[in-house]
Amino acid sequence: MPLKDIPKMTEDQEPSRNQKLKWILSGIFIFALIMGPGPGLYLVNDFAAAGGTFIGVPALYAWAVFWFAVEAGVVITAYLTIWRDKAE
Repeated sequence: MPLKDIPKMTEDQEPSRNQKLKWILSGIFIFALIMGPGPGLYLVNDFAAAGGTFIGVPALYAWAVFWFAVEAGVVITAYLTIWRDKAE
């Protein structure tokens, strides 16, 4: 199929796509907020209490940094896809 035959997304179709992405990113962000500093710490607490490390980094610190990276990835994805102005 040539590129010129592919239908373009109209203005009324774009919000539904963005709406779905907003819900997905919101769910991931809320899950990361719970898993990082909250009850998710109990999943690695025994391993960390035994002196466990991940690539030389203490387990609790690595756990928190991982979930921070997930949250940062959600924010960057939202910035690049959802929070853009229509004029750009």
